Amino acid sequence: MIKGIYRAASGMLPRIKRQEVIANNLANVNTAGFKRQGVFSQELGRAEQRIVPKQEGWETPMLSDIYTDHSQAVLDPTGNDFDIALDGSGFMVVESPEGDELYTRAGGFSLSTEGQLITSSGHVLMSDAGPLTLEPDSTFEVGIDGSITINGEEVGRLALVDFERPYDLERLDSGTFKASNGAVPIDPEKLHVRQGYLERANVDVIREMIDMITSFREYESNQRAIQIADDTLQKTVNQVGAKR
Repeated sequence: MIKGIYRAASGMLPRIKRQEVIANNLANVNTAGFKRQGVFSQELGRAEQRIVPKQEGWETPMLSDIYTDHSQAVLDPTGNDFDIALDGSGFMVVESPEGDELYTRAGGFSLSTEGQLITSSGHVLMSDAGPLTLEPDSTFEVGIDGSITINGEEVGRLALVDFERPYDLERLDSGTFKASNGAVPIDPEKLHVRQGYLERANVDVIREMIDMITSFREYESNQRAIQIADDTLQKTVNQVGAKR
């Protein structure tokens, strides 16, 4: 009976985390370039065995990891030359205020006081010649291949990269990622640049709502199982120990 309570309680933990992840996906449905997250679950592993010794029949689905879904989202035209979207697998390179190289598909840029294109977090958009800097009143065009033209003269290309295993990237705030776990950037293939467009969040609201309802029902089932087991245990203790 104790085993049943343990198994039901363990099954509730990943449901709670899944609800948090789904809520975050829904909260960012209108955030340009946002990539939804999902939850893996797995059987009780070695880490859990150090806490609770594994016994036959005690294997319980546990939270394994949270992953990022890097699938392509819809591109919306904005008419703003500072908005840049990517069509295909890859990322734009930006530089953080601390000098770190980061990667993003959140292409809603603005012009800083220094004339640099920056993200909402102040990360500077990079070209193959360094930070992309514009003079006041200059015309600015980005070709589908990432070529940059300022006042009719081609000055370079956007810094674009891809990764063989993008799900290994470390997720940061504001739609940016950092190479970690040995991830090495490679040249992108079949990646097209769209100036005057923004990539939507790749969040399917209906799918997220269905997942949320399913996860909540699973949580409720485990909750009821604990309540039943607890009531049965309480009756057993009281009735077995009662004097006749």
